[in-house]
Amino acid sequence: MTWLDTLKSGPDGRRLPQDGRSPFQQDADRIVFSSAFRRMQDKTQVHPQPQSDYVRTRLTHSMEVASVGRSLGGQVARLLFRSGYAPEGRHRDLAADLGDIVAAACLAHDIGNPPFGHTGEQAMQTWFDAHREAAFAGDLDAAQQADFLLFEGNAQGFRILTRLQMDRNQGGMRLMDATLGAFTKYPCDAQHRQGRDAVYIGRKKHGYKQSEAALFEAMTLRLGLPLLDAELSGAWRRHPLAYLVEAADDICYRVVDVEDGVKLGRIGFSEAEELFLAIIGTGMSDRYRARSNDEKLSTLRSLSIGALIDAACRAFVDPANGFLDAAQPKALLDLTPHDAAARQLKTLAMGRVYLWERTVTEELKGITVLHRLLDLFVAAMNAGPRHVTAQRLLSLIPHYDAAAPRYQRLLAVTDYISGMTDRYAKETAERLREVALPA
Repeated sequence: MTWLDTLKSGPDGRRLPQDGRSPFQQDADRIVFSSAFRRMQDKTQVHPQPQSDYVRTRLTHSMEVASVGRSLGGQVARLLFRSGYAPEGRHRDLAADLGDIVAAACLAHDIGNPPFGHTGEQAMQTWFDAHREAAFAGDLDAAQQADFLLFEGNAQGFRILTRLQMDRNQGGMRLMDATLGAFTKYPCDAQHRQGRDAVYIGRKKHGYKQSEAALFEAMTLRLGLPLLDAELSGAWRRHPLAYLVEAADDICYRVVDVEDGVKLGRIGFSEAEELFLAIIGTGMSDRYRARSNDEKLSTLRSLSIGALIDAACRAFVDPANGFLDAAQPKALLDLTPHDAAARQLKTLAMGRVYLWERTVTEELKGITVLHRLLDLFVAAMNAGPRHVTAQRLLSLIPHYDAAAPRYQRLLAVTDYISGMTDRYAKETAERLREVALPA
């Protein structure tokens, strides 16, 4: 049995739609119509509240990643048939299913990110590290503390998909296992993540919290995902399709961040053109002749994404690379001929766009906002039931249960704050500026 044989596993009682949609198309629809997905329209991608309408938000980025992911999944299916890896007679269905699975997972890949992008994650991590005693009060074990000390958008995303959206008591969105498996780039908990020094890329970050540990383990059993080490509980091999979701994200942000940088005047057209031609080949230069640099840039971006998709698919289906059984410790783009050029794109964006003074200034403001909100709500949590101001403040948090264990109450606080949009977080912090609670 291969991972292809587990694609149709899902939550108990999942009813398939009767309107011609596949279960994976239904998954995508559930994600798109969720409030968590909708809020990404005002969540930072790279540029907080960009002045240009052209520059991408977290929402438009996710939609572009899904488009690339669908192409990756469909093309991989066709290559698997040619190689004899996929079973006979399922060519059309499998190509559609793999495309739909990867696209749905891509739509959700950033759904758990807090306001202000990765800076928001770091802001929440540093706050909990500096306020351990006030936050944990000796009531949380080490694994539970790690969920907050290493707050992670990917783990929050799994929590949103499986618990917080649609039906909190019946498995959240109740997505198909293959969609959740593809979504989970980091199939381990916070205690088993290894950061940038991870040998296996699936342990670079973590993908679930202790609150969803049982749900996550049940999913791995249905999908047949093996533990990375038979003696190491809490860390599994990836689902093979997770490499495609990661590749779709990598392709989009490396290419389009440079495109955005040109639009913002941070990167020269000729610099971007040189790097894109390194991917598509100088022999393709006639393909992008146009009347303006804007039109040329758009064509270069399209051709570069297409070239990276083709290279990624070939690398994925090559048995020698180990992606088909999730044994490969590196990312998919790392094993393509375009790895060096793609890294140069990332380096250029890092130096000219990510560290732009205006971007950094807005990020610093975001850190202050999130720290202020955590100061208030955790202080309110600690103030006790007789503190009227604290109780009024906690009433703002949906599903907050004052009688629940501290771990669950902290989750409610971080669910609320991390679910805010950039603008709403700023407005809430400003509205509550004069609220005072005991430290």
